[in-house]
Amino acid sequence: MAQIQTRLRFMLSVLLILAAALAGCAPAAPEPTPATTAALPAASPTPTEPPALLNPGFEEQLAGWSSSGPENAVLIQEKGHSGDYRLTHTAAETYIVDTSQSISGLADGWYTLGAWVRSSGQNEVYLSLTCAGQEKRVYVPATTPGYRWIHLAVSNQATGGQCTANLHSFGAPESWSSFDDLEIKPGQTALTMLGADISSLKKSEDFGGVYAYRDGTPADALQILKDSGLNYARLRVWVDPADGYHNKEEILAVAARLKKLGIKLLVDFHYSDNWADPGKQYKPAAWADYDFEQLKKAVYDHTYDVCSSLAAQGTPADMVQIGNEINAGMLWPDGDYNHFDNLAALLKLGYQAVKDSSAETLVMLHIAEGGDNEMARWWFDNITRREVPFDVIGVSYYPFWHGSLAELQANLNDLSVRYDRDVLVAEFAYPFTGQENDHLANIANRRMALDGYLFTPNGQRLMLRDVMAVVRGVPDGRGLGVFYWDATWTVVPGNGWDTEDPKSGNSWENQALFDYSGKALPALDEYLNP
Repeated sequence: MAQIQTRLRFMLSVLLILAAALAGCAPAAPEPTPATTAALPAASPTPTEPPALLNPGFEEQLAGWSSSGPENAVLIQEKGHSGDYRLTHTAAETYIVDTSQSISGLADGWYTLGAWVRSSGQNEVYLSLTCAGQEKRVYVPATTPGYRWIHLAVSNQATGGQCTANLHSFGAPESWSSFDDLEIKPGQTALTMLGADISSLKKSEDFGGVYAYRDGTPADALQILKDSGLNYARLRVWVDPADGYHNKEEILAVAARLKKLGIKLLVDFHYSDNWADPGKQYKPAAWADYDFEQLKKAVYDHTYDVCSSLAAQGTPADMVQIGNEINAGMLWPDGDYNHFDNLAALLKLGYQAVKDSSAETLVMLHIAEGGDNEMARWWFDNITRREVPFDVIGVSYYPFWHGSLAELQANLNDLSVRYDRDVLVAEFAYPFTGQENDHLANIANRRMALDGYLFTPNGQRLMLRDVMAVVRGVPDGRGLGVFYWDATWTVVPGNGWDTEDPKSGNSWENQALFDYSGKALPALDEYLNP
């Protein structure tokens, strides 16, 4: 009975709208929707009043929607994302089906179509918005394990008053995809930070590394990345590295190159002489015997020295991260996770040093394990309880270690709301091959390849595409972007893992964005689709 009453109310509302239109008056428009924090500037005016989708949650079965393809492949099922029902595409045989709705009466400008989706994994599933004959898509990845809902969004520019929202599935027998809670809002949602860590580049170039466009034309790697859509570069800084790279002098030189190309700079402070990550956060040798007061001063002085030097040469950092993957703290043992008060004190001084150097520079706190929300809450609850200031939350996400894409987005969604901060993926990479190019075994081998994402150039591209999609889909535009790690670290003798051993190899070369001949890989094309 309740369902019948609901349908009657829906039919009555449609009749009232039609009656109002025939009488020459329009129904009241909903309140304007604020622009999201990650929205790009619109090329034309953004409408101030959002249009409405009919039956966006499929609570009225397929009212307002039309479908093409096998009728038995289009189902309304229970257990929706928020309401009672959801749309599902599935069949016992291979199928291609589209469910669409035309949206009329749109003012010219940008619109964003969003939906909550989940999928078992199919040949091709996407959400699209077509305006003035041009289609824009966002693809739906498999949401296994657990089949958690994820939110995806796609933007397009309306002219002529009409756009079409479409839900497309091309599936193998018994595969399925579900859609629910669609909405269309004025404005453009896109990633504003299309980044890559290029810390290896200067040493690679010095030791003979070469890079080329896809057609084999040699060029500066930074120019290639810029032409591919990259707008942000990340550089790590060590205190006193054995090989003389990844220090203040190098970052100043590379920052000047970035400035000329219009590429923004993210500075990644490790507060170590070597690699710092969740498994090791060792003090620089020069700080080894410092007491805690001296250690705090060293953090401030080192951070201020690098950041103020960048500002003085006219290349201030656009963003700085205080520590690298500091789940377990930094500067062990004084600032480890057993001493959160100490860690908070160090982070506060790092923040102050950045802002004293350049007030406009954003400060990020960066942890690993991007799909682990329980760990992330524990860490940021401890940090915020101690009133550590920061502007942005960054996580590392390596798909074969850090959970599913759905878990990544669930974590980002929660962090952005719980701590009222924009979020980004500060590190991500995926292999383009399972083969090795030097004597050192690769960290990611073929046994680690994920379903649907082979260790091939196209598999690498698909994974980058889908990581970008789940970050872009963080509600309210709070997903800022993705930084690929380490995009330029190809095999070059002398540029290996061990800063003290020139003969050490590279275990990361199969995850670069340049292949074994130095040519740019297809994954870079995804930077052109923010």
